[in-house]
Order: sequence, then structure tokens, then C-alpha cells
Amino acid sequence: MSLVERAVSGIRELLEKLYAEALAALDAAVSGASAEEVARHAREAERLRARIVDSSVEVLARYQPVARELRRVTAYMEASYDLFRVARYALEVSRLEARVGGACGPAPGAAGEAARAAREMLVRAFDALRREDPGEAKRVLDLDEQVDRMYLRGLDMLQARDSLAKCEVAELLVLRHLERIADHAVYIASSAHFIATGRRLVVS
Repeated sequence: MSLVERAVSGIRELLEKLYAEALAALDAAVSGASAEEVARHAREAERLRARIVDSSVEVLARYQPVARELRRVTAYMEASYDLFRVARYALEVSRLEARVGGACGPAPGAAGEAARAAREMLVRAFDALRREDPGEAKRVLDLDEQVDRMYLRGLDMLQARDSLAKCEVAELLVLRHLERIADHAVYIASSAHFIATGRRLVVS
């Protein structure tokens, strides 16, 4: 293994840890865990994100990788931001739950379905990144359409009615955060596609 390959492998190991923290933050938020527990995962995600950026910049400066290795470093650095944002949106979901007081239960109604779809997207997107699988990356986009439809239905409900109950407002806000998490999963899938093919996915 060359020096640049070893260095890129180290970044990938950090990215695996960041992924674990982002997924743990999402799972904790959706299950109704305390905001402090989710915040702990978000803080660790932020720390790992900073390490990945620093390591990526060092690899680019010292080794000047080309072709696929350059695409890997670029994609890993981009994915680190997306995973960090997933953890932050998960924290916003948990804070919303704390503010509402838990009266609606964790991820009520359509938000529960959206949470499951967003989680599946994140898992599939990172698996595509691991395996550099462009086919799996494209499948993530199909799931994104499902989450988008759920969020748009919530907006339609807001437009059609003069007022919403507290739990309905909470659900719509949670849906918005989950829609953003799904978007970041799409960006990770696009990074996977970029490594494999040199081309980004076309995201509508």
C-alpha cells in the first residue's frame, strides 16, 4: 500500500466513525432519547468532521493525489460535512421533541414513516460510498422522492387549513428536518457515484 493509499485509508476510518455517530444521533432522536444524548453524538460528529477536513487537506497538500484517489479524498471530505449535518438535524428533532414536551410521542404519524425512509437512505448511501457502487447510489434517489412527497403533503395540509394543532405543527417541523437529512443522504450517494464514475448524480 502506497503512502497516499494509507493516508486515504485513515480518512476512510474516521469517516466510518463519523457515520456511526450520525446514525446514532438520528436513531436517538427518533426514539425520543434526551436532547443531551443526541447532542453528545452531534459534538463527536463535529469533532470527527474537523479531523477529516484537516487530514484531507494534508493529503492533498503532501501527496497531490490524482484520478480515483483524488476523487476519494474529495468525496470523503464532502461526505463528512453531510454526516455532520445529519447529526445536527437529528439534534434539532430532539430539541423540538423536548420543547413540545413529548405529548405527541416520538416521530408521530407521517414523520415516523419519513424517519424510517431517511434512515434507510442514509444507510444505503453510506454503503454505496463504502463499496463505490454507482447503482446503489442511484437507488437512494428513489427513496428521496418518497420523503419529499411526505413533506409536500404536510405543506399542502398547512395551505388547506386555517390553523394546525400543536402536534401537527411539530410533525411538520420534524418532517422538514427529515427532508433535509434525506437530502444529505442523496449528497453522500452522489459522492459515491463520483468516486466510481467521475460524474455526479443529477439531483432534481
